Amino acid sequence: MALPLISTFKSNLANGGGAARPNLFKVSIKNTPDTSLSVKLDEEILVKATSIPASTIAAAPLTYGGRPIKYAGFRTYANWSTTIINDEDFAIRNRIHEWMRQISGQLDGARTKTHGAYVNNKSYNEGVGTVTQINKDGENGESYTINNIWPTSIAEMAVDWSTDGFMEYAVEWCFDTWTHNAESV
Repeated sequence: MALPLISTFKSNLANGGGAARPNLFKVSIKNTPDTSLSVKLDEEILVKATSIPASTIAAAPLTYGGRPIKYAGFRTYANWSTTIINDEDFAIRNRIHEWMRQISGQLDGARTKTHGAYVNNKSYNEGVGTVTQINKDGENGESYTINNIWPTSIAEMAVDWSTDGFMEYAVEWCFDTWTHNAESV
């Protein structure tokens, strides 16, 4: 089989608006209903890396006559990951820690009305994450909204005299569903 001409490939790529760049994106993380724990608009640039969330439809096998017959099962979602550049005030990290304390209680395990208690008939405060791809003209492109997020883990940050760079850390987020451009997926 012959490969198409390079000029055809370039023409198809140009007519389709070009290829999406993985390094042109922005991320919004909002805590609801208390937005004091959200990543602020001027801090969104500190979210260095993330991904557009994936989904999997698991097989639900049913055995008949000694052979499995596979049916479509439930849609499942792996955790959503973000990598955040740490600021000198530790502002975002401290807010994520506070969000986690509101979910599960204080660091020593104590529970109060604000730490580990039921809030608005929920056992945790949920949030919304949005990943927006930026087009090459600087305009917003495709966007994905991750619904009912909450931080499940925050990674360590190494301190090292031999490292010259910025401190960064990963945060894992649990979520229920995601939507693409406000349409259910």
